Amino acid sequence: MSISPSISLPPTPKALLDLIKLEAGPAPLPASRLALWISLGAYVVTEAGGQSLTNDILPSVVYGLVSAVLLAALTFGALTLAGTRDRFQQTLVALASTGAIIGLVSIVLSVVVAQIFPPPMPAMKLVGFVLFPLVMWKFTVYLWIFRHSALRFIPAFALSAIYIGFILLILSPLLVRLFSFL
Repeated sequence: MSISPSISLPPTPKALLDLIKLEAGPAPLPASRLALWISLGAYVVTEAGGQSLTNDILPSVVYGLVSAVLLAALTFGALTLAGTRDRFQQTLVALASTGAIIGLVSIVLSVVVAQIFPPPMPAMKLVGFVLFPLVMWKFTVYLWIFRHSALRFIPAFALSAIYIGFILLILSPLLVRLFSFL
Protein backbone atom coordinates (compact mmCIF):
# COMPACT_ATOMS: atom_id res chain seq x y z
CA MET A 1 0.00 0.00 0.00
CA SER A 2 1.43 3.32 -1.03
CA ILE A 3 0.52 6.72 0.29
CA SER A 4 0.49 9.48 -2.29
CA PRO A 5 1.93 12.77 -0.99
CA SER A 6 0.21 14.81 -3.69
CA ILE A 7 -2.26 17.49 -2.73
CA SER A 8 -4.97 18.61 -5.09
CA LEU A 9 -4.93 22.40 -5.50
CA PRO A 10 -7.39 24.68 -7.31
CA PRO A 11 -6.26 25.60 -10.85
CA THR A 12 -4.83 29.08 -10.18
CA PRO A 13 -2.71 28.24 -7.10
CA LYS A 14 -1.52 25.07 -8.86
CA ALA A 15 -0.56 27.12 -11.94
CA LEU A 16 1.37 29.58 -9.73
CA LEU A 17 3.13 26.74 -7.93
CA ASP A 18 4.04 25.19 -11.28
CA LEU A 19 5.38 28.56 -12.46
CA ILE A 20 7.54 28.99 -9.38
CA LYS A 21 8.83 25.44 -9.77
CA LEU A 22 9.53 26.21 -13.46
CA GLU A 23 7.26 23.42 -14.65
CA ALA A 24 4.71 25.39 -16.68
CA GLY A 25 4.26 28.66 -18.49
CA PRO A 26 1.71 31.40 -17.83
CA ALA A 27 -0.97 29.89 -20.12
CA PRO A 28 -2.97 28.11 -17.36
CA LEU A 29 -3.47 31.37 -15.44
CA PRO A 30 -6.78 33.21 -15.83
CA ALA A 31 -6.89 35.99 -18.39
CA SER A 32 -9.25 38.17 -16.37
CA ARG A 33 -8.94 41.79 -15.34
CA LEU A 34 -9.76 40.85 -11.74
CA ALA A 35 -6.82 38.45 -11.58
CA LEU A 36 -4.62 41.11 -13.18
CA TRP A 37 -5.56 43.80 -10.65
CA ILE A 38 -5.27 41.43 -7.68
CA SER A 39 -1.84 40.23 -8.76
CA LEU A 40 -0.61 43.76 -9.48
CA GLY A 41 -1.96 44.94 -6.12
CA ALA A 42 -0.21 42.09 -4.33
CA TYR A 43 2.98 42.90 -6.22
CA VAL A 44 2.85 46.58 -5.23
CA VAL A 45 2.18 45.69 -1.58
CA THR A 46 5.01 43.16 -1.31
CA GLU A 47 7.51 45.35 -3.17
CA ALA A 48 6.61 48.33 -0.97
CA GLY A 49 6.65 46.12 2.13
CA GLY A 50 10.11 44.81 1.31
CA GLN A 51 11.43 48.32 0.85
CA SER A 52 9.76 49.62 3.99
CA LEU A 53 11.87 47.28 6.11
CA THR A 54 14.90 49.50 5.46
CA ASN A 55 13.45 52.78 4.09
CA ASP A 56 10.74 55.29 4.90
CA ILE A 57 7.17 54.51 3.91
CA LEU A 58 6.71 57.12 1.17
CA PRO A 59 9.67 56.07 -1.00
CA SER A 60 8.70 52.46 -0.38
CA VAL A 61 5.16 52.97 -1.67
CA VAL A 62 6.43 54.90 -4.68
CA TYR A 63 8.94 52.10 -5.31
CA GLY A 64 6.14 49.52 -5.29
CA LEU A 65 3.99 51.55 -7.67
CA VAL A 66 6.80 52.46 -10.07
CA SER A 67 8.14 48.89 -10.20
CA ALA A 68 4.64 47.59 -11.05
CA VAL A 69 4.19 50.21 -13.78
CA LEU A 70 7.62 49.40 -15.20
CA LEU A 71 6.84 45.67 -15.15
CA ALA A 72 3.57 46.27 -17.02
CA ALA A 73 5.18 48.62 -19.55
CA LEU A 74 8.14 46.32 -20.17
CA THR A 75 5.88 43.32 -20.61
CA PHE A 76 3.50 45.18 -22.92
CA GLY A 77 6.34 46.52 -25.04
CA ALA A 78 8.12 43.19 -25.31
CA LEU A 79 5.01 41.22 -26.21
CA THR A 80 3.90 43.87 -28.70
CA LEU A 81 7.28 43.72 -30.43
CA ALA A 82 7.11 39.93 -30.44
CA GLY A 83 3.64 40.05 -31.99
CA THR A 84 1.98 38.22 -29.10
CA ARG A 85 0.12 41.05 -27.41
CA ASP A 86 -2.83 38.70 -26.83
CA ARG A 87 -0.75 36.99 -24.10
CA PHE A 88 -0.19 40.24 -22.18
CA GLN A 89 -2.77 39.72 -19.46
CA GLN A 90 -1.74 36.18 -18.55
CA THR A 91 1.94 37.06 -18.71
CA LEU A 92 1.53 40.08 -16.46
CA VAL A 93 -0.60 38.06 -14.02
CA ALA A 94 2.18 35.45 -13.93
CA LEU A 95 4.96 38.00 -13.45
CA ALA A 96 3.14 40.01 -10.79
CA SER A 97 1.87 36.97 -8.89
CA THR A 98 5.20 35.20 -8.76
CA GLY A 99 6.92 38.49 -7.94
CA ALA A 100 4.49 38.96 -5.04
CA ILE A 101 5.10 35.44 -3.74
CA ILE A 102 8.87 35.85 -3.93
CA GLY A 103 8.54 39.30 -2.35
CA LEU A 104 6.54 37.84 0.54
CA VAL A 105 9.17 35.14 1.07
CA SER A 106 11.91 37.79 1.10
CA ILE A 107 10.00 39.90 3.66
CA VAL A 108 9.58 36.89 5.93
CA LEU A 109 13.27 35.97 5.60
CA SER A 110 14.30 39.58 6.26
CA VAL A 111 12.26 39.68 9.45
CA VAL A 112 13.59 36.30 10.58
CA VAL A 113 17.22 37.27 9.98
CA ALA A 114 16.68 40.61 11.74
CA GLN A 115 15.25 38.75 14.75
CA ILE A 116 18.01 36.17 14.87
CA PHE A 117 20.79 38.74 14.67
CA PRO A 118 20.06 41.67 17.01
CA PRO A 119 21.01 45.30 16.15
CA PRO A 120 24.69 45.27 17.13
CA MET A 121 25.20 42.67 14.37
CA PRO A 122 25.21 43.93 10.77
CA ALA A 123 21.74 42.44 10.12
CA MET A 124 21.11 44.30 6.85
CA LYS A 125 24.31 42.97 5.30
CA LEU A 126 23.29 39.46 6.36
CA VAL A 127 19.82 40.01 4.93
CA GLY A 128 21.35 41.04 1.62
CA PHE A 129 23.48 37.90 1.62
CA VAL A 130 20.52 35.68 2.49
CA LEU A 131 18.22 37.31 -0.07
CA PHE A 132 20.61 37.08 -3.02
CA PRO A 133 19.39 33.57 -3.94
CA LEU A 134 15.84 34.95 -3.96
CA VAL A 135 16.90 37.66 -6.40
CA MET A 136 18.36 34.96 -8.63
CA TRP A 137 15.18 32.89 -8.21
CA LYS A 138 13.06 35.89 -9.23
CA PHE A 139 15.32 36.48 -12.24
CA THR A 140 15.00 32.82 -13.25
CA VAL A 141 11.22 32.77 -12.83
CA TYR A 142 10.85 35.98 -14.85
CA LEU A 143 13.14 34.57 -17.52
CA TRP A 144 11.00 31.41 -17.58
CA ILE A 145 7.76 33.37 -17.88
CA PHE A 146 9.06 35.67 -20.62
CA ARG A 147 10.47 32.65 -22.45
CA HIS A 148 7.11 30.86 -22.32
CA SER A 149 5.32 33.99 -23.49
CA ALA A 150 6.79 33.61 -26.99
CA LEU A 151 10.06 35.50 -26.49
CA ARG A 152 13.33 33.92 -27.48
CA PHE A 153 15.93 33.13 -24.83
CA ILE A 154 18.24 36.14 -25.31
CA PRO A 155 15.46 38.78 -25.23
CA ALA A 156 13.84 37.02 -22.24
CA PHE A 157 17.19 36.94 -20.45
CA ALA A 158 17.86 40.59 -21.23
CA LEU A 159 14.39 41.75 -20.13
CA SER A 160 14.62 39.88 -16.85
CA ALA A 161 18.13 41.13 -16.13
CA ILE A 162 17.37 44.73 -17.09
CA TYR A 163 14.15 44.88 -15.08
CA ILE A 164 15.48 43.28 -11.90
CA GLY A 165 18.80 45.09 -12.13
CA PHE A 166 17.07 48.43 -12.68
CA ILE A 167 14.59 48.18 -9.82
CA LEU A 168 17.16 46.89 -7.34
CA LEU A 169 20.27 48.84 -8.28
CA ILE A 170 18.93 52.10 -9.69
CA LEU A 171 15.29 52.72 -8.76
CA SER A 172 15.51 51.87 -5.05
CA PRO A 173 18.55 54.05 -4.23
CA LEU A 174 17.28 56.82 -6.52
CA LEU A 175 13.94 57.06 -4.73
CA VAL A 176 15.60 57.03 -1.32
CA ARG A 177 17.83 59.95 -2.37
CA LEU A 178 15.00 61.88 -3.98
CA PHE A 179 12.78 61.57 -0.93
CA SER A 180 15.62 62.43 1.44
CA PHE A 181 15.52 65.97 0.00
CA LEU A 182 11.85 66.40 0.93
